[in-house]
Amino acid sequence: MSDLRTVPTVQLFRQWRGGDAEAGQNMAQRFSDWYYAVTASRLGDAHGHVPLQNSCTRFQQGIGTTKEVDLIAWAHDILAEELVSAGGRIPGGDFPNQVTAGRSPTELLASARAALPPETVRLLAHAYDSAWPLDELGKEAESLGGMPLAVLRARYALKRWLQQNAKIAFSEVPEEPNLDYAPLPLYEAGRMSSAAEEGNFEKWLLSNMALCKDIAEFGVFALALRAGAFKAGASPAPARTAAPSASSPAAKAPAAAAGGGSKLPLLVGVGIVGLLALVALVAAGFVFRG
Repeated sequence: MSDLRTVPTVQLFRQWRGGDAEAGQNMAQRFSDWYYAVTASRLGDAHGHVPLQNSCTRFQQGIGTTKEVDLIAWAHDILAEELVSAGGRIPGGDFPNQVTAGRSPTELLASARAALPPETVRLLAHAYDSAWPLDELGKEAESLGGMPLAVLRARYALKRWLQQNAKIAFSEVPEEPNLDYAPLPLYEAGRMSSAAEEGNFEKWLLSNMALCKDIAEFGVFALALRAGAFKAGASPAPARTAAPSASSPAAKAPAAAAGGGSKLPLLVGVGIVGLLALVALVAAGFVFRG
């Protein structure tokens, strides 16, 4: 089996419609990982399940007649429409899941808040607070390396602390952040300047599955930060809100498609159900007829 992880998405689409089942499986996995990362970041697992499943189903229904030139925009339009129907973005919350091993993300962040340097905590608290002025955030970041580097470093310092001290199995924790990821904290905080900017960032994510994985695995912590987990005086033990139950889709996540893409650890599988139909079509020899 060849390694298709570095093959551009449009090339996978081209190979799939030429009859390459392996390329089709990788393409299906990549789109499901992408859909999951975006819905989990904006809405959380439980709130995002319906728009995620609807997006996957609509993708499966329309992929056979989609033109190559329209692929990315078409796929994102589906997701954007489903997100709008679900309210677009929640303000945050405390959502234990498989990543936290059922522990409260806010309680884990309370421990991190007590251990990390005060300037790191303050910078992240303000970065993920939609009410905090961005120009003030920029001033705070100046002494720590400037924007956006300081916020990216603070975010990864938090991830590293959670990985080492709370045993969170993060896979994306670089020593130095990639400056191409500059918009990442503003995206997670819902603080981009326009819907168009946010949409362009989401479409770019499809070309960077490592960043998709980063967003997906940090999603519950970003939601807790948006809800104020790092603010001064934040309660270390908030009431839990809308955590997936044992009967929820997140708890019943099926295995990801064999041979596909990045397979985000612990998380993806939640979004693959609709796209498994696409993989089945590929495996059965379905070929695009444009």
